[in-house]
Amino acid sequence: MTKKMIKDAYIELLERNPSKRLSITDICKVADINRSTFYMHYEDVNQLVTEIEDDLLDCIPYPQNITGALSESEQYIALLEKTFDYIRENKKYFSIVFVNFENTNFQKRIAQTVLGRYQSVPISNNTLMTKYGFVFCTNGVVGLIKEWIIEDFPISSREFAKIVLQFCVKATATLS
Repeated sequence: MTKKMIKDAYIELLERNPSKRLSITDICKVADINRSTFYMHYEDVNQLVTEIEDDLLDCIPYPQNITGALSESEQYIALLEKTFDYIRENKKYFSIVFVNFENTNFQKRIAQTVLGRYQSVPISNNTLMTKYGFVFCTNGVVGLIKEWIIEDFPISSREFAKIVLQFCVKATATLS
């Protein structure tokens, strides 16, 4: 409960002023706790930020056994749609941490998380080409997601998933 109050206070402060470097005192005032309570849970603001990022990243869906009645393409669209729905449902957090705060470390962590989860499906017999193909697609998708958030989700998660899959398929088509 206290951790949630601290996280919410941090996000609220970032929402008000994303360019300001937040102090523990600022966070404690908004969370209505004292500094010792903050230090019971976190060493510093960086540890708090990392935990907020971890919370967001831990909930990103990933392929587990892509089989069943749907085609592989439909299964990926459904999975991507779930991921994009998750981002939409957590718009406040993603907007602040990912877009407004210009947190390039978080952008890299998103790319690495998605890359690690999706790279289990080879796109080429050449492992180096597969790796580069996934790096290219993942970083491109991160950029697309950022624009999608900035534009306040002008298309549905499903349509966005179709576009993302189409771009990635085209980008890696020559690798196989």
